[in-house]
Amino acid sequence: MKQPAPSPLQFNSGIVIATALGLLGLGLLLWGCWIPAKAQLAQILLERAWQQSKADGRPHKAWPWADSWPLARLTIPALNFETIILKEAGGEGLAFGPVLLDQSAPLGRTGTSVIAAHRDTHFRKLADLRIGMQVIVEPVAGPKLSYKIDASRVARWDQSGLIRDSRQDTLVLSSCWPFDGLSSSPLRFIAEATPTRQTASLLH
Repeated sequence: MKQPAPSPLQFNSGIVIATALGLLGLGLLLWGCWIPAKAQLAQILLERAWQQSKADGRPHKAWPWADSWPLARLTIPALNFETIILKEAGGEGLAFGPVLLDQSAPLGRTGTSVIAAHRDTHFRKLADLRIGMQVIVEPVAGPKLSYKIDASRVARWDQSGLIRDSRQDTLVLSSCWPFDGLSSSPLRFIAEATPTRQTASLLH
């Protein structure tokens, strides 16, 4: 039995749906590309601001409306990884780079300094972090600080066990976990590093 030909209305509806789905897919693709591109562009601008701060010792914003500014450069040689660390001064800081959490110790001071960043952009490389790797922190003012990763774990964000006023000198790198997750998670990856003997003598 011969099937009736589709009506013009059905044909047009099919085109509209297919076009809508195509545009939605394109939009998701562009959005997925925009987030990493924005992160890379931000690092270029932040690098320039960091160099200005190194030159005159004053904070410089990467763009006029920024609510944060570079504090230091973080390097993990074994991962060929380098990034600018920002001061945590607003909710948008994490969108542009790792931030030094305000409730933690300042870099170069005694205590626990916590640096946090998103798992899908600036701290993606932490998935390859291993015990014994060297971490170098170069503040805007002061000498370079060298640490070695000696522990890593996964914990809920509200059960990290990090002590705000700890007298133990520790550098913590933290990000959401798992690294390949696509949805929000209450879990955090926490890597702890202790200062080398030379750096320990510089902390105050």
